[in-house]
Amino acid sequence: MNDEFTKITLTFPVLCDRPSRNGTFFTEEANLPAFASSNPHMPIIMQGDTIQDEEFEYQNDRVIGCTDPTYYFDYDNENKVCEVTLTGHIFNMAPDIVINEMHDGKITDFEIRSVSMWRKNDD
Repeated sequence: MNDEFTKITLTFPVLCDRPSRNGTFFTEEANLPAFASSNPHMPIIMQGDTIQDEEFEYQNDRVIGCTDPTYYFDYDNENKVCEVTLTGHIFNMAPDIVINEMHDGKITDFEIRSVSMWRKNDD
């Protein structure tokens, strides 16, 4: 169903001027320079399992997309939270559909049951 990359919007909170659950403390002023100096097309990574072979240990991560160079900040001074919104693309993602009806080789009625991401073969 999807021949193009899937456009996404990600919004996540960054606590400002107060510690997070893991004790990390960011200042409000640190957010803008951090994003301004970052790669404009940051990879979106799905973290995998740690794999151990006879010699090495490595992380089985996969790049599943990338961000666009535009980002937005929304500061909530009362709760000391900065919401960061990024847009981007996921490479291998599409709705899973159930075809209810076809006419002349064209789908004329369907249902969307879920949205899937899949691993693309590396070969």
